Amino acid sequence: MAEILVKEYRGDVVENVHYGSIAIVSSTGETIAYTGDIERQTYMRSASKPIQVLPTLLAGLHKKYNLNEEEVTICNSSHWGSNHHIYVLQSIMEKTGLKEEDMIMNPTISTSATPLADKLALGSKLNPVEGKSRLQHCCSGKHLSLMMLQRELTGKVTGYQLPDSPVQKQIISFLSMLSQTPTYRISLGIDGCGVPVFALPMRNIALAYAKLADPFNLPDDIREAITYNFDCINKNPEKINDYFTPSYYVNKNPDLLMKDGSRGVICMAIRSRKLGIVIKLEDGWSDEYQGIIVARILEQLQYDDKELIEQLKKTYNTKIYNDCKDEVGHAEADFDIHIEQSYFDELFGNAEPEEDDSDESDIEDTDEISVARNSDTDSTIEDEDMNEPEDIDEDSEADNDIEDEEQLSAEERARRRAIRDRRSILGQNVVLPSSNQTFIQNPMTDPMRPVKSAKVISTIQNNDAEFEVFDREDNEDNKKQE
Repeated sequence: MAEILVKEYRGDVVENVHYGSIAIVSSTGETIAYTGDIERQTYMRSASKPIQVLPTLLAGLHKKYNLNEEEVTICNSSHWGSNHHIYVLQSIMEKTGLKEEDMIMNPTISTSATPLADKLALGSKLNPVEGKSRLQHCCSGKHLSLMMLQRELTGKVTGYQLPDSPVQKQIISFLSMLSQTPTYRISLGIDGCGVPVFALPMRNIALAYAKLADPFNLPDDIREAITYNFDCINKNPEKINDYFTPSYYVNKNPDLLMKDGSRGVICMAIRSRKLGIVIKLEDGWSDEYQGIIVARILEQLQYDDKELIEQLKKTYNTKIYNDCKDEVGHAEADFDIHIEQSYFDELFGNAEPEEDDSDESDIEDTDEISVARNSDTDSTIEDEDMNEPEDIDEDSEADNDIEDEEQLSAEERARRRAIRDRRSILGQNVVLPSSNQTFIQNPMTDPMRPVKSAKVISTIQNNDAEFEVFDREDNEDNKKQE
């Protein structure tokens, strides 16, 4: 059940509350901290963009078209359509030959010209573009990335938004790999910009972001793409939303990655802690509360960037004013996350946390995440370096991280990786992106359940079985008949 994350006070009385859930998961799949319902099926919305861009990077298209780090970053973004964003988007089109009119969404105004920007403490310094255009749409960078890949795979840019397109099949396979969620358990909807959007349990979303923070047991090329993308975002934080937003301040820290999504979704990755974080507000009301919510989480995790935490608390004006412009109240993040005590023991050498209001009786044991395997494809990696050595000493100093692991020999790095893989619930088999592992599930239909009368619109093979995609309206009629 969701918990109260934000309270709005008018005077000294709580007038409104905003409920939500938070999941914090390690790169090895352990639930480190939580509040609310972390098994809640949740659409990632635009928080999926740092994953959606990975197939484009893995295909080497950023190198083919000589895209710089700013241009790669904006492919991850929900930018606000300011002048500096439009300049970068135009540069991508010049390099790739892509055209604005081939984007499927309608023209829109810049977010930096909306009331949301006025709520920023320094919002007056933003520079919106006048009028409407597709480039001003917050998802235009993502669409250019998808169009690049669609053209590379099919020879044309059209159709990139279709769920059965090769582009979307690759994306869902990447998401399946990082979240360790079988593709048939990932529900599909249509996002605001017209492309597929993905729903899966919050805990699995957090795991996917943890793998962005620590892609330790992934193939080298995928790990390099993830790391490069992370670094690009850190170097160009103003390209994700805009200047002075919470993500701007978070992404300036090379240890952190933050990407929000519409309707109350916020995701983060922490490299040094090897953690992924997902936040979902039930009412979808999160924009101006992003800063105080993220600050509250970082405080409870005892994250050491105090300057960032204080900055986040004042990014948006959380004071409440009446029509006379008088201050009449305020909003504050008021919640505690339940943190596994062993996390602090391991992190600080048995040191007690400064503030630990968590109830150990509330801490739930995490379920193992099932790993999809396909015996007929090469979707499972059995890396020689990941094979468990017979003589591993798990009590050795190999368990400890060092500042620069690249200084170690290849044998030592492999040995350390094997130790970590051995302890991972993900095991030594990693599900890799593969188009023949992907099929589309109607969220209203259990693919394993026979359907009497629904109209079948497609059939796709996966894991030695055939799954059928049903027409939603027909299936609703069928359910009523049953």
